[in-house]
Amino acid sequence: MKTLLLTTLVLAVSAVGFAESADEAAVKAAHAALVAAAKAGDGAALGKLFADGLQYSHSNTKLETKAEAIAALVKSKGNFEVHEQTIHVYGKAATIRSRMTAHNPATGDTPLTMLMVWVKNGNQWQLVERHTTRIPPPAAK
Repeated sequence: MKTLLLTTLVLAVSAVGFAESADEAAVKAAHAALVAAAKAGDGAALGKLFADGLQYSHSNTKLETKAEAIAALVKSKGNFEVHEQTIHVYGKAATIRSRMTAHNPATGDTPLTMLMVWVKNGNQWQLVERHTTRIPPPAAK
């Protein structure tokens, strides 16, 4: 009986330790809204999700401001897939690290890693930094 009680207690504490916090859920939702807005080319939604001082960095080292990033996404309607991500919240700041694939009909698929930094302005999470890096192909043996 004691073993069953102890096992139940350990599992309950573990579940609480791995539960998603309200802020993590809010950052995840903001990121999902960003992905949807980018794919739809929705400049108004992107304008609300991007902080005024946004620095939007591409894997080719191109750095865009908020206005430039919105204009580019509205024009291109981002064609990418996010495969996995981890979210960490630090008070009013949060990071998202993810692996993704950018799809370009002219150049093909590009595997990337991405780091995003979000800040909480009032009750809204906004993107302030985005940086992507190309994942090199495996070395030939």
